Amino acid sequence: MKLRRTRWYNSLSLRLLVLFWALLLVTASSGFLLAIWNTEQVRPQPLAAEINQILKPLLSDNSTFGSLQTGRLVTGDYRVVAKLASRGKQRLNIAPDLSERYTPLVLRMLDANSPQQMPISDRLLVGPYVLGGDRLLLARPLRTEELIDRREAESKQREARTTTLIIGSGFLALLLGWWLIRPIKRLIRATREVAQGSAEPKLGRLPKRSDEVGELARALVTTAVDLATSRDAQRRLLSDVSHELRSPLARMQVAMDLLEPEDGGSNVHWQQLTRDVHRLGTIIDRILSLSRLENGLVNMQSEAVDSGELVAKLISDLCYADPSCSDRLKQVGEQWPTLQSDPELVRLILENLVRNALHYTDGLITLSCDIDGERCQLLVRDRGPGVPDDKIEQLFEPFYRGDPARHHQAGVGLGLALSQRAAGVMKGSVSARNHPQGGLEVIVDLPLKCA
Repeated sequence: MKLRRTRWYNSLSLRLLVLFWALLLVTASSGFLLAIWNTEQVRPQPLAAEINQILKPLLSDNSTFGSLQTGRLVTGDYRVVAKLASRGKQRLNIAPDLSERYTPLVLRMLDANSPQQMPISDRLLVGPYVLGGDRLLLARPLRTEELIDRREAESKQREARTTTLIIGSGFLALLLGWWLIRPIKRLIRATREVAQGSAEPKLGRLPKRSDEVGELARALVTTAVDLATSRDAQRRLLSDVSHELRSPLARMQVAMDLLEPEDGGSNVHWQQLTRDVHRLGTIIDRILSLSRLENGLVNMQSEAVDSGELVAKLISDLCYADPSCSDRLKQVGEQWPTLQSDPELVRLILENLVRNALHYTDGLITLSCDIDGERCQLLVRDRGPGVPDDKIEQLFEPFYRGDPARHHQAGVGLGLALSQRAAGVMKGSVSARNHPQGGLEVIVDLPLKCA
């Protein structure tokens, strides 16, 4: 499958650059707009009655009204800050100490139909007062309580602006994060599916994307197919070779039985040949069993299994074949649970573990059990030197052998791998650890009821 390259204009890097730029622009511009929209703006309010009672009598006289100019004190703290005359060359006059940024506001207040009041900066604007076509706008300094109220209003406005910026940018960041993380999570799930052996990981529409994510998804699909093909070919080859070897091996065993010499019991060469043929048959049987388990060809037959009776029978069979094991194998505990499981698979697991312990150690081997809720743990412990901590995980890899030079009778490294695969069929697991009191302990964790 030919992978399609990502073109520069479809690049995810370019998209992210544009997206981040747009995000910053939108956050900076819309944040302030939303803050202004969400906060209460300072607007003109109806004139207070007490202010009107003070100013109205003074501003009702034509001569007084006409003589007032910008900057002149009317009464108390009230001064004229703007005057709009109905005639003359300079019709509008604004006090020079009033900032130019308030000019639009002053003009709007001068055009009002009735007197109003509105705080700006540190002043309170009052007006307009109209007489003979002229309009006046007055102002006085804000009192202490009015300044406090204004500062509180400004503080609320800043808090509202900050809150709006945080919420707005957070929402956009959430959308961006969802857009970025969603394909990554799907790729993670698909990678786990490939690791579990799937040849068709669920990627949705990701392979159709034209950016780097799509390229990665297409590469993952190709990798999944190649791995599945290679894995199936390896398993098929292993199974076929094992089958092809089994038939001539069986004929060799029959021929050796028929041609056994009279001094076969004392003939060292004949005994060695017999052991090698038997060993080869055992290896082939285990390879076939492992191949069937890995390819899902083993169907579990669930029935009631007395684990204590099964362990006792296993020890009896092993000691019958090798009487020297009778002093080394010991069943510990009296209350063994009854499992709803496959007796053949359970025995296969335990027999492989016990045989492995017999091959690698010379001391006592104990079999015990522990019940934890709906699960049961079958424990096989030896009294050997144990295994280095960094090598424990490798024990369950096919064909791994722990220091075979020191243990010439050890197998080919399939026993623990076979036990782990068999436990997986029963929804269980097999693990190992170095026991605190010495030796290696292998734990077979199985459900009490396996449907």
